[in-house]
Amino acid sequence: MLHKIHQIISLSQKRIHYFHTVDNRGYYKGNSTYLQGIKDELIEVENEIKEDNAVYLEDELWDIFWNYLCLLHSLEEEKKIDKQRVFERCWKKFSERIWEDGQWGKNWSEVKKRQKEELNEEHEARKNWKNWKN
Repeated sequence: MLHKIHQIISLSQKRIHYFHTVDNRGYYKGNSTYLQGIKDELIEVENEIKEDNAVYLEDELWDIFWNYLCLLHSLEEEKKIDKQRVFERCWKKFSERIWEDGQWGKNWSEVKKRQKEELNEEHEARKNWKNWKN
């Protein structure tokens, strides 16, 4: 399964690179294209859950994943994020909050509070760096 996910990630990255370097005939409007795509697909997923349509639900769930990947690549192409850090932040956030057996840790709220403080500190440091640089 991981091999397939890596192939999908690569394919979505090629798609965004294509839009940025070769063709942009109106469909692609930067990251907002895929942000809206996620919103639209969530509605379709909700409908397929209600209808109990497993085949279509699986298809729509991958549409959300595709749009999310394209959103990440688009934001990176626009120099708004480093997508590697998005995955690193995800791992840090949830590996600190969830025990190995899958349960929330006893100090979940403390960990969440500490993580928010760390994010605020990083945000302020980055903001100060940008102000100093300019």
